[in-house]
Amino acid sequence: MLFLLTGGYYVQHIPKFMQWLKYLSFMYYGFRLLLKVQYSGDQLYECESKGGCRSLQSSPTFDMVDLNGGMEEVWILLAMAIGYRICAYFCLRRRISISNM
Repeated sequence: MLFLLTGGYYVQHIPKFMQWLKYLSFMYYGFRLLLKVQYSGDQLYECESKGGCRSLQSSPTFDMVDLNGGMEEVWILLAMAIGYRICAYFCLRRRISISNM
């Protein structure tokens, strides 16, 4: 649950002492990858009769995300999946060895 809250999708402004947790969250990288897949940097939205259309890059929601690329997030998510599985394996192995004593 902590990873979901610090990933940036549900809560955008988290306390300073918890901001480092977003780099451990699969939601942080998954949400960034979702934005990159769904939108491109030159796509337009919010057309008004007076001001015209603004690009996605001018929106405060997309200020922190570079919408180009996406392979970095893919590799990080893959490494996290492997790393968390290895960690779970060793935790379960330790628990089984303790219960056999």
